[in-house]
Amino acid sequence: MTMDTTTIVLAIFITGTIFTIFGYFLKIIHADVRKSTEELGKLKGKIELVQQETQIKYQALQELTQLEIKNLAKNVGELSDAVKMFVLNKTK
Repeated sequence: MTMDTTTIVLAIFITGTIFTIFGYFLKIIHADVRKSTEELGKLKGKIELVQQETQIKYQALQELTQLEIKNLAKNVGELSDAVKMFVLNKTK
């Protein structure tokens, strides 16, 4: 059983066409994966930046709250002393 030249040429042409189509789709997939990887890296950087900003804001809020608590404690102490002196003056 021998193949004639036309059959061999047709088989090579079909095989080449299949490989060309397959390669084209692989090229598209590779470009999409590369683009997605770059976008992922950029988004990761943005997430880290937002996390740092949030941490800084949290620390600033925590410090401000501590200062407010100290001021309130001081004011309550002064008010308590004033009430004590008022009561002492009223009882005399």
